Amino acid sequence: MQYLLKPMLFAVLTVLGIALTIVPAHAQSGSRVLANIPFDFSVGNTTLKAGSYTVEQLESGILAFTSADGREHKFELTFRGESDEQSQEPRLVFIRYGSEAFLKKVFFFSDEDCAELRESSRERDLIKNQASGAELSLLIQPAR
Repeated sequence: MQYLLKPMLFAVLTVLGIALTIVPAHAQSGSRVLANIPFDFSVGNTTLKAGSYTVEQLESGILAFTSADGREHKFELTFRGESDEQSQEPRLVFIRYGSEAFLKKVFFFSDEDCAELRESSRERDLIKNQASGAELSLLIQPAR
């Protein structure tokens, strides 16, 4: 029994150490905004229903989408995007092909804080079949 005590104590301390480093990392997560989106839209390969969403920028370029009722959850990997505009207001930028809207960019508080989403396979198919898409921006507000 004595020979199991040291490895078990080491395992418990290791797990505790990892847990303590994860909590501060989560507490330092990035910006969070509220968005009321009046139409169905796609994030990656997932279509989300129209409604109110919390959009949070997590560490490592991940966006988290949560519906106001808590039923919809979506995580999407992004990359740092750029913009020619000089607006300082948070906003979501969609592109619409026919009746389908795809989230392209999320600006949290400045143009330097832009998360851009990759094209989904569905969006690539629509691009092949249509000449261009119409861009649409929605202003959003910081979460309280």
